[in-house]
Amino acid sequence: MNKEFIKVAVPITGEEEAAAVREVILSGNLVSGRKVNEFEETFAEYIGVESAAAVNSGTAALHVALAALGIGPGDEVIVPPLTFFSTISSVYHQNAIPVFADIDKDSFCISPSDIRAKITDRTKAIIPVHLYGNSAELDEIMRIADEHNLHVIEDCAQAHGTEYKGKKVGSIGHIGFFSFFATKHMTTGEGGIITSNNTEWIKKARIIRSHGLANRDDHVCLGYNYRMNEMAAAMGNVQLKKLDNFNKQRIENSLFFLNELGRETAKWFRVPKFSKDIKHTFFWCPLIVNTENGFVTKDVVNKLKERGVEVRQRYQEPLYKQKVILGLSPYSNGCPFTCQPESNIPDYKSLNLPNVEVLAGNIIGLPNHPELNQEDLEYIMEAVLGLY
Repeated sequence: MNKEFIKVAVPITGEEEAAAVREVILSGNLVSGRKVNEFEETFAEYIGVESAAAVNSGTAALHVALAALGIGPGDEVIVPPLTFFSTISSVYHQNAIPVFADIDKDSFCISPSDIRAKITDRTKAIIPVHLYGNSAELDEIMRIADEHNLHVIEDCAQAHGTEYKGKKVGSIGHIGFFSFFATKHMTTGEGGIITSNNTEWIKKARIIRSHGLANRDDHVCLGYNYRMNEMAAAMGNVQLKKLDNFNKQRIENSLFFLNELGRETAKWFRVPKFSKDIKHTFFWCPLIVNTENGFVTKDVVNKLKERGVEVRQRYQEPLYKQKVILGLSPYSNGCPFTCQPESNIPDYKSLNLPNVEVLAGNIIGLPNHPELNQEDLEYIMEAVLGLY
């Protein structure tokens, strides 16, 4: 590792992945086939569900999941405002409407109590995002869903192998999905997968991902070209075997930082609290910048970069402040808002959720990837503690 600059995240691949992809290329069988089937079976077994459907991105996975559940025009889907934009863009692509619930100030995941406050007779689903490798409070979320006959779609894009009370996320809600982007816990370059114990939903997802085709010629529903290719699946088969070791190192690296920093009395950061019910896999190793003491998160990021340490800083505003949201204009004709009764148009401009307003943009993620060694960790720790 070059001590001049320690990257916050890197894809970790090698000769095994290269050999697996080379085998596929030389076979001439490049589209979805045996390798994809194998990946779906082994990933489903790993997560602890009956079946899975692999697609070409995490965004596609959520879009297909929503479509498989029948979420459509005018339906409301409760989402957190601290997440990547595709959590809500996929809702819009179904002409449904995101309704934002605040986050918990400790877990950074969606608040069950605020979910309850946002349910209407148009609500059809909840998307708890397991942010930074943590888990949302799924027991309470599932209770709420059962009471109101709602679907729970677990967004596990940052939580491969994370466990809630001994069960892997992606197996607890009605349906789950994962991303295999380059810097995730494991990667297929690009890719995603949908997981569920409901085999009918997975069968439908497999039709939707492939142009709505039930067979070679019969288009039975509106579908998309979202298939995973054989090369990505071959890479995924290798990466999945390494995932637990990758996670073990992520956890060890993150706890080294958080345990040590938790003993400090530094004024510029705060160490988050985590539930003992959750096996956190630390997609991010998060620190909260104490902006109330006058520290500016951008300054922290820049100062660490000057010291050779890259950090993550994403989701700098709640999603309800994005221009496409404020303009109520996902589509040029104003749908899904103008296609619905006026009472169904959300007032995003006046929305102010207190916890996310404080936290958005003020959480940073330290480098914690498995290629870091002890010297790297100590170098990062020195940079953090010497910042102010």
